[in-house]
Amino acid sequence: MNEPPKELKQKYMELQMIQQQLQQVQQQVQALESQADEMDVVQQALDEFSKTKTGSEMFATLTPGLFVKAKLEKNDSVLLNVGGGAVVEKTIPEAKEIISVQATELRKLQSELGEQMKTLNSHAMGVQGELQKLIK
Repeated sequence: MNEPPKELKQKYMELQMIQQQLQQVQQQVQALESQADEMDVVQQALDEFSKTKTGSEMFATLTPGLFVKAKLEKNDSVLLNVGGGAVVEKTIPEAKEIISVQATELRKLQSELGEQMKTLNSHAMGVQGELQKLIK
């Protein structure tokens, strides 16, 4: 059996690499979408939290799946993790603004990756066309 021409092999490998890149970008888009959706949930939680009466009993999360019963002392501010183990107190509107900015940035990145996917798709279609010509 004859070995395929070198150019055919190269085009096939190029197409496979593009497909791998597309898969990676798609995974990144999905992760960003999930994070942005999570930010929306946080916004809603902040709204609900600010409506909760002080003195109310509630469950506070220690870690995912682990809660303690607590009594709400303040409903007008939250403690926000700013990284490096540092936490700062922010009012509900300040926290919502920070979350909103983060969600906007995530959606912007998601859009940029969407454009990258379009470019990769277009390139893949071109390579696929070249492959078909080489096969015929």
